[in-house]
Amino acid sequence: MNRIKYYLFSLLIVASLGVMSCGGGDDDGPSLTPEEQRLVDLVGTTGSTWEASSITFDGAPAEGFDAFSFTLRGTTTSKTYTSIDGDPLFQASGTWDFNGDNLNELIFDGNTNNVFVLSNLNTVATPNTLRLSVDFTTPGGGVAFGTDGLYVLNLVEAQ
Repeated sequence: MNRIKYYLFSLLIVASLGVMSCGGGDDDGPSLTPEEQRLVDLVGTTGSTWEASSITFDGAPAEGFDAFSFTLRGTTTSKTYTSIDGDPLFQASGTWDFNGDNLNELIFDGNTNNVFVLSNLNTVATPNTLRLSVDFTTPGGGVAFGTDGLYVLNLVEAQ
């Protein structure tokens, strides 16, 4: 009789341990939406500063962006940026958003005439890298100091 109790008790313990170790091991909560994941890639959790490794204007090295950087912050409902040495492309600070449902296009300060195309986003690299390109037109029309044309910004995330 004692032997049967011992086996039943041992079986109960093994079964209990098996039940406790099952389930949810990979369950980290709800999955991110594509927009939420893109936000994490671009701004992290508290904002990310991106610096230029190179900027070209119509295929040649661009001038006037010597200390360029910009910091993106955002949630699904509020997205802001600050920039240094970003004129004429960026104001010192403002807002940004995705171009509708297109998570590979960014609009700054509501200016839909200058849609920045995001490509080559690499979040595996250290540091993270990305490319923004825009066929820029000076807001308000007209060519201001020869600033209208194709800009390509190769950026690295500041560490």
